Amino acid sequence: MSGSGFRDLVIGKGTYISSWVDYKNALLRGHLIVVSILVGIVYLITDWLSNIQGNEPYYVAVIVTSIITFILNRKRKYKLANILFLSLINLIIFLFAAGGSNQTGIYMLFIISGISGFALFGYKDKILAGMFALLAFILFFLSYWFNISIRPARVLTQEYVQINFAINFTMSLITGIALLYFLIEVNQSAEKELLAKNDLLAKTNRELDRFVYSASHDLRAPLSSLLGLVEVAHKTSDPTEVKQCLDLMRQRVNNLDGFIKEIIDFSRNTRQEVRQEQFALLLFIKEIVDDLKFAEGMEEIYVRLDIAPDLAIISDTTRLKVVLNNLISNAFKYHDPQKEHPEVYIKAQVEGHMIRIDIEDNGLGIATEHQPKVFEMFYRASEKSQGSGLGLYIVQETLAKLKGTIQLRSASTKGSTFSVWLPN
Repeated sequence: MSGSGFRDLVIGKGTYISSWVDYKNALLRGHLIVVSILVGIVYLITDWLSNIQGNEPYYVAVIVTSIITFILNRKRKYKLANILFLSLINLIIFLFAAGGSNQTGIYMLFIISGISGFALFGYKDKILAGMFALLAFILFFLSYWFNISIRPARVLTQEYVQINFAINFTMSLITGIALLYFLIEVNQSAEKELLAKNDLLAKTNRELDRFVYSASHDLRAPLSSLLGLVEVAHKTSDPTEVKQCLDLMRQRVNNLDGFIKEIIDFSRNTRQEVRQEQFALLLFIKEIVDDLKFAEGMEEIYVRLDIAPDLAIISDTTRLKVVLNNLISNAFKYHDPQKEHPEVYIKAQVEGHMIRIDIEDNGLGIATEHQPKVFEMFYRASEKSQGSGLGLYIVQETLAKLKGTIQLRSASTKGSTFSVWLPN
């Protein structure tokens, strides 16, 4: 059975577990349940071939309880599944150990039972894990040291003892290695996650310092300009000059409003969870284009769409709108007014498990020396840039949340093409 097939079997197809540790615990529990069922079947066959009778109810109890635990695991009743599974396993081991079967190496299973408690419950329920480890310890001493016998003693042949010892040893070794590997993997994953969070924190601190410095400048600049224009308007009585001041004020306010919107987009992308939904890409892009197309000075730009009407995508609509709105508005904003037919060409197609979206224009283009830096925070390719330098940085950070990528191809006076790949 493939890894994904086993995962669907023990957890449930389509079941999503947000915690990586809980997910690995659920898989481990599934492996232990399968092993218990197989061991119960092997013992049934071994006793039948050896003509040993009387143990069948115990083996059947192990199999039935394992199946119940399996069902609880699929229903995400993880704590109840752990308690039921470990309680029965400890009881069955004790019954066999107390029946004078110590030559079969049955005591080795108490070690596995104690370790399993810590692996299955984890740090969150360490008290319960410790209680089951203590239970395994007590049952071992009751059955071995004090020689408490519950079941009638049985005379076992040497061959039967050897077979059972081999089964118990093999099961203990394989299960012990699996548990040790699981604990090492969880520890390694926690270490990687901690290192990743440290790197992210360092990156966030660097960006925050730069953000505060640059944002304060970009917020103060239009405000200072507005104050200057207010002073000029107060000192003149010429209606034409007053109108020019008002037009310039409106432009500064619009710039300030756009910058604040970019800050909001940046904040939302950092803090909000990704919400996936399915939608038609063509209609989605048409809405964005329609919102931008009728802005002042943009009505002369021809927009060509090459997107299949039935092309659907599963993504976060809010984040994708931020990405495409930035890219398409840039294509409009930096069109070449010297060209007779300014054009923006948007196409989308499926490439394997990804959807590729291209936003191509025949505008001013970006010089080669600026291209590696255009996705940096507050980077402006020239003093004539109309934006704050946050737009493409937000695009890249937003795509990172969507597990997508972006690529730029551009040449001065020739135009630019931004290619976006998104998982579908």
